[in-house]
Amino acid sequence: MKQSITELLSRLHQAVNNGDLHTISNCYSDNAKIVAQPLGQQQHDSITALQAFQKKYMPSHLVTTGDEIVIEAGDIALVISKLYLVPKATPLATPCEGKRALYVMQRQSNGEWRCIIDNFFGTDLLDFA
Repeated sequence: MKQSITELLSRLHQAVNNGDLHTISNCYSDNAKIVAQPLGQQQHDSITALQAFQKKYMPSHLVTTGDEIVIEAGDIALVISKLYLVPKATPLATPCEGKRALYVMQRQSNGEWRCIIDNFFGTDLLDFA
């Protein structure tokens, strides 16, 4: 189970880096909530939210991932994942400061995982409150 969640996150981050809107939308459930602004309202349109996040926070960066922890309870999983932004100009550079993103995943009736809550800011969201 953990591997399929890991694969979903990998697909999602790669799609964000490539601007692949079709793959991005397939990573989220129909009722997903996206936290794309620290003090903004949660957004339901995953593509619009991710585009806003890219425009504001990473116009010249790529997302790379690090360690993650998956805690499953039935068909729901909490995922804490390290995310790094690296400059597009030097994509092989060693990332220096990671963020801890929080995700809530839900297993669909077909057994596939979809993201239902995506919080790029993780617990840092508390610093904006």
